[in-house]
Amino acid sequence: MSTSFDLRKIKILQAEITSDCNARCPQCPRNYYGGRTVENLPVTRWNTQELGNMFSMKFVEQLETVYICGTYGDPMMHPDIVEIVDWFQQVNPKIKIGLHTNGSLGKLTTYKKLAERKVFIAFGIDGLEDTNHLYRRRVKWSHVMERAKQFIDCGGRAFWDFIVFRHNQHQVSSARKLANNLGFSSFNVKKTSRFLNRQHQYQSSQGVLNSYGEEEYKIFPPTLAEYINTEAESIHDTSLLDTTKISCNAKKIGEIYVAADGMVFPCGWLHDRMYGPYIETHSDHIKMLEVIERVGKENTNCRTATIESIVDGPWFKHISESWEDHTRYERCAVMCGNCINPIGTQNAEISYKK
Repeated sequence: MSTSFDLRKIKILQAEITSDCNARCPQCPRNYYGGRTVENLPVTRWNTQELGNMFSMKFVEQLETVYICGTYGDPMMHPDIVEIVDWFQQVNPKIKIGLHTNGSLGKLTTYKKLAERKVFIAFGIDGLEDTNHLYRRRVKWSHVMERAKQFIDCGGRAFWDFIVFRHNQHQVSSARKLANNLGFSSFNVKKTSRFLNRQHQYQSSQGVLNSYGEEEYKIFPPTLAEYINTEAESIHDTSLLDTTKISCNAKKIGEIYVAADGMVFPCGWLHDRMYGPYIETHSDHIKMLEVIERVGKENTNCRTATIESIVDGPWFKHISESWEDHTRYERCAVMCGNCINPIGTQNAEISYKK
């Protein structure tokens, strides 16, 4: 069976429309463990005037779902998010559109417009008023509740995504009850894999830093068995990553990922290795830059090349061929390696079928 990607089978576009965010989540690659933003991250966003050049009509017409999320940014930071939704829906009226946000930003009128356009929204809310900010740093609880209520009251389908930590595991039941009372369509408990460090080694805690690089407090994985990501905890022998058979989940479900700067990847997990704290020495990052230089950065970016030429071209060919030899990415092996179990499936932001 060929490992190559088939453009005709791409049905899902995961879209990072901006790399900007108001939050400082300590396990997000856009900042130093809750502190200052990493210097190597290009803070940029899609230009609505470029959409027709980035995506051909034929490609958009074959899509079933656009999921507006991102590795580094929150889509509600984009001032033209409604216009982006409108563009995709005008090209393909049958398309389903969803997004993921921390819920604390954006105008209330924007949430009303998104509800009217039948966009579904997953709100990343990791606790209640006294705990959500411990991970979603700089996110105001009152703003989240106000926007979620506005969206739901306007007829929007909302999902509550709850990442479980030690500090909020006792609140899962109360948060589920609140979600039901507010009218959320579902409540999704997420078993975190975020205690794997940049070298994919499991950590028993994570220090949370301020803007000066000083540790303010620590966060810990859950201790209750039903919330522990056992697959993440089991990765001790990273030599397995060199031999495990890789079955790419993005290829299987027919997905590609387009970053805020226009770069195209099979998934956001791989994009996660482009930028981040102390990433310069990581083998995945070094390998990726070498390949991008060889194939030409312009041939990996849909602002300078077509989606068709990227997916059928040397960049995606290299990624798929790497699964079979020594050029494989550690990230691919961890997230989609058969002998480990794909921990990515436990942590998918939301089911596209909902």
